[in-house]
Amino acid sequence: MSTIPILWYFVYAPIHELSHLLGAYLVGAQIVEVKLIPRFWAGETAGAWIKSEGSTNEWSQLIMTISPYFFDLLSIALGVYVLQRKLSSNAFLIGFLFMLLCLRPTFDLVCETIGFATGFRGDLFHIALTVGGFATWTFLALSIAFSIYAVIVVIGRFKGFPQEAAKAATS
Repeated sequence: MSTIPILWYFVYAPIHELSHLLGAYLVGAQIVEVKLIPRFWAGETAGAWIKSEGSTNEWSQLIMTISPYFFDLLSIALGVYVLQRKLSSNAFLIGFLFMLLCLRPTFDLVCETIGFATGFRGDLFHIALTVGGFATWTFLALSIAFSIYAVIVVIGRFKGFPQEAAKAATS
């Protein structure tokens, strides 16, 4: 059980930053610096980033900045789809997929929203500068509602797991 949170700790920031990287490539920006993993061992809880050049257009900047949040929504939808299937009775695999595809993106959306609400001038602040506060808050509210709904659906799917899987295997 303790392995899954440790794995989350080391995949959260790289996935978020690689999503920015993908957004930068989509708009034709050149990547000049990448830091994927904060120095957790030195007490950093943040500090991953990408730096790009060659794309100063406001909408290109928006695509690069918002891409992790669209990736979060895509991950959640994929997580619901995959975890609704009877793919495995391995609790570790199911727990890992649930963390990676549902809980990680939900955490990203909630954590970044709290930062935005408390005045952090990160991704969501820059998104709001481009599309406005109302559109940003609407997107966040709908995204968080979708993520919470998805988590509830997946948890409901695994009610009684792994005991039910063990019973089915012995019948």
